[in-house]
Amino acid sequence: MVVIIAIAVFTVAGTAFLQSNLGRVTRNELYDEVEIVAEALNTTEDDIAMLERLDLSDKRLTLIQPDGTVVYDSEEPASAMDDHDDREEVREALSSGHGSSQRSSTTLGEVMLYEAVLLDDGMVIRVAQAQAGFLSILLSFVGPLVIIAAIVILASYFAARRESKRIIAPLLEVDLDHPKHNMQQAYSEMVPMLERIESQRQELKRQVKVLADNDRMRREFTANITHELKTPLTTISGYAELISTGMVADEADVKDFTGRIYREAGRLTSLVNDILTLSNLDEAERSDAQASSSVLGSVEPVDLPQMLENVVQRLEHVATKAQVAVELDAYPAMVIGVQRLLDELVYNLVSNAIRYNRPNGFVTVTCDVDDEGRPFICVQDTGIGIPEDEQAKIFERFYRVDKSRSKARGGTGLGLAIVKHAATFHRATIDLKSEPERGTTITVTFPVQAWTIEDGLPVA
Repeated sequence: MVVIIAIAVFTVAGTAFLQSNLGRVTRNELYDEVEIVAEALNTTEDDIAMLERLDLSDKRLTLIQPDGTVVYDSEEPASAMDDHDDREEVREALSSGHGSSQRSSTTLGEVMLYEAVLLDDGMVIRVAQAQAGFLSILLSFVGPLVIIAAIVILASYFAARRESKRIIAPLLEVDLDHPKHNMQQAYSEMVPMLERIESQRQELKRQVKVLADNDRMRREFTANITHELKTPLTTISGYAELISTGMVADEADVKDFTGRIYREAGRLTSLVNDILTLSNLDEAERSDAQASSSVLGSVEPVDLPQMLENVVQRLEHVATKAQVAVELDAYPAMVIGVQRLLDELVYNLVSNAIRYNRPNGFVTVTCDVDDEGRPFICVQDTGIGIPEDEQAKIFERFYRVDKSRSKARGGTGLGLAIVKHAATFHRATIDLKSEPERGTTITVTFPVQAWTIEDGLPVA
């Protein structure tokens, strides 16, 4: 296409240039010839006889009287011709002694050039010649141009094919599994593409790993929840069967068995409630603000000191039984959020701190606002601590650092998972510091609170 356009442009420009040069040369020749004819006529007595003897090949001679009447014409009878007093070249010759003009001929693509000179006797001699016009010259080039264009197009096709193969060769050799290996051999224009392919490849690997992890977590969750539900159900079923069949006759044993059934039922209820809470949080994270509000509850200002005091009071008997002292150090702080979720968050943190503590241990529950204006909740204990390599996993569902101790202490393995999701819902961050046998500190820091509610969510 570039070659064809170039040929067309140069052809049009060349035709215009050639037509202009031919016209200038022809006008110069006519000018010289009409001057020679005029000199000859000025020295002869019989103008018509002189003109009849002249042979100027393809040029036309016309002798015109001052009133425009044609006296002689080399191509047509003078009597058949119209008056020429309106011709531009004739008027110029009568007024200035020499006149010239050009007019399109009736012949397709031709232009007539005229040169006229005033004779001594007052008549005007005019010489005319047909000159090929722009269209005529252009049409004369069609045949050669078609041949030239065909040759050039073929040459361009093969040249472009060869060059395109050379350009594409490095692209065809790219190893999509290891695009960085091709960067040294590739030309510079390919480097951004290879870098993008590499980044997309890494992103795909990351997504595949996330999907694999999600699938693993789903399978582990299914196995764990089956096991966790089966254990109390088996216990309840076994004790209930013993009582219903009358195999337990002693009233003390019956009372003991019913107490165990009650405790296992409570454990089962707690587990189901935690699973439902996590399910609601998962649904809220995938839904919009309005749907989240309908699932989890309305968003409202929550007084943290009052909520912490309520949680500590509810866990007081648990702490007494575990021989753990709980200290509340609360300062004024407000958070915009879902009251039930924040209560679950604090309850699970304090409950874990008591459950995994040691006899005569301490738990300190604090709330305040930091120097940047961010409310925070901090739960610190003197318990068994968490090994460093386990700290990144404790927020996973059903994950326990010490499974035997967790079951003995009644944990469901979902408490810290609820804490994580509740914090995420409120756009809070969790900071964990722990040392084995020295205790654990978990701090939940909320964003700076704006006292408005936007789209049903807390605004930071």
